Amino acid sequence: MIFNRKYYKLCFIIYMFINTLALGYLGIETNYLFIPLLIWALVIIGHDIYKKEFKIKKNYSLLMLVQGFILLLATILNSYSDLNSYVIAIMQLVIYLLIFNNPASMTKKDIVEEVKMIIPLVNVLVGFASLVSIGMFIVRFSSLANGWTLGMVGSRLFGVYFNSNPAAFLACITIVLALIAIRENFKGKPWYLVNIGVQIVYILLTKCRVALIILVVIIIMVGYYFLIRRRPYSMFKRIMLVLGLVFIITSASLLGQGIVEFVPQMQGIASKETSRFQTDKIKEAGHLLISGDIEDFYKGLTIIDEVSNGRVSLTKAALQIWQTDPLIGIGANNFKKIGIQETDVLEYWAVQVVHSHNVFLEALVTTGVIGFIIFVIFFFKCVLMSFNVLKVSQGKEIYFIVQMFIMIVLSEFIGGLSDYGVFYIYSLSATLAWCFLGYLFTYQNIINSSDSLK
Repeated sequence: MIFNRKYYKLCFIIYMFINTLALGYLGIETNYLFIPLLIWALVIIGHDIYKKEFKIKKNYSLLMLVQGFILLLATILNSYSDLNSYVIAIMQLVIYLLIFNNPASMTKKDIVEEVKMIIPLVNVLVGFASLVSIGMFIVRFSSLANGWTLGMVGSRLFGVYFNSNPAAFLACITIVLALIAIRENFKGKPWYLVNIGVQIVYILLTKCRVALIILVVIIIMVGYYFLIRRRPYSMFKRIMLVLGLVFIITSASLLGQGIVEFVPQMQGIASKETSRFQTDKIKEAGHLLISGDIEDFYKGLTIIDEVSNGRVSLTKAALQIWQTDPLIGIGANNFKKIGIQETDVLEYWAVQVVHSHNVFLEALVTTGVIGFIIFVIFFFKCVLMSFNVLKVSQGKEIYFIVQMFIMIVLSEFIGGLSDYGVFYIYSLSATLAWCFLGYLFTYQNIINSSDSLK
C-alpha cells in the first residue's frame, strides 16, 4: 500500500483540498501536511526507480520535469523566497513526478481503479464544502480574521474557500466527475445528481464569470454527445444545433445569475449592482479599440481594465516583475514581494495580488523565458494528444470518458487564462487537471503500444 501511487494520490487530493480552504482565516500560513507527503513521495520514487517503474523517457514528462526543476532553481536563487516559496516549488515538482507522471506498467484497468476512488472522494469533499458555503449565503454570514474573509465577500460567496474563483473552477470539475459517475453507473447515482445541482448553485452564487463560461462549455459538450453526435444530421444542422445550445444555455445561465442577484434585493439584504459581465461597457470598449484614434484606443483599454478587474494593469505589472529575472524567472510565491519592493507597480496590485492571473504569463514570470518556451511546447503537445485520443476513441464506449477527462483539463485551463493557473498548489482543481492530463497521456501511450504490437 505504501508504494501504491493510487493511495498517495488520494491523500494528496485531501491535502490539496485543505489548501483550497480559507486556512488564512484561522491564522494558518503553511499546511505542514506537506512533510509526510514529501517523505512518502521520496519513498515511492525510490521504490519505482528500483522496480524500473519510474520512467520519464516520454518527452511530455521530461518537459514538465525540466520546467519543475527550473521553478525550484529560480526559487532557490531568489533572495525573496520564503518557506512557502520552497513548499510550492517542491510540491509542484511532486505533482509532475507522481500525480501527472504515471508508472511505466500502468494499464487501462489501473486508470479505471484510480478514477473510481478519486471521483467519490472529490464529490464528498467538495459537496460538503459547497453545502456549508451555500448555508453561509442563506444566513448572510461574513467574518474577517487575520486579513481573510469567511463566507460572503460583498455580494459574492466565497464560503469556506480562500477565494471564490478557484473554488468555482473546482465546482465545475466536480460536476464533470459526477457526470462520469452517473454515466458509468457508480453507486449512489441520486447523490451525484444532487451534487451537480449543489455545485451549479455554488457557481452562480460566486458570480465567477469564467466559471459560468466553463459551465456552458460542459453542457455543450454533454449535449453534443447525447443529442447531436449520434444523429445522422448534416454538418450545417450540427452547427445550427450547437449554436442553439449555446444560446439557450447562455440565456439560462444569465437568468440564473439574475435570480441570484434578485432574491436578496427582494429581501432587502443587498442593493442592486452592475452585472459582472457588463456587456454594454465591453461593446463600448470594442468600438473605441477599433476606432483608429490613439486616444480612443487607450480609453478602450481603460474600460477593459475596469471590466476585467484590472487585468490589463496586472499584465503590465507582471511583465515588469518578470524583467527582474527574465531568463529563469522569479520562482514560486515571490510575485507580491518583488512587486512591492523592486517595481513601480500600482500599490493596489502589489499588495493584493500574488500571481499574474494568466497561465502563460505565470509560466514566463515564474520560470523565465526558458520555462515559458518549455511550457508552450508542452501545451501544443497536449492539444495534439487530445485530438489524437478523441480520434482513436471515436465510436467507442470510452469516447465519453475521454471527452470528460479532456473537459476536466480544459476547465482548469480556461480558468487559468484569467485567474489561478496550474503552477500553484493553492487549489485542488489544478491538481485534478494534472492528474487527468496524466491519464490521457498514459491512455495515448497504451494505444500506441497496442498499435505497435499489431
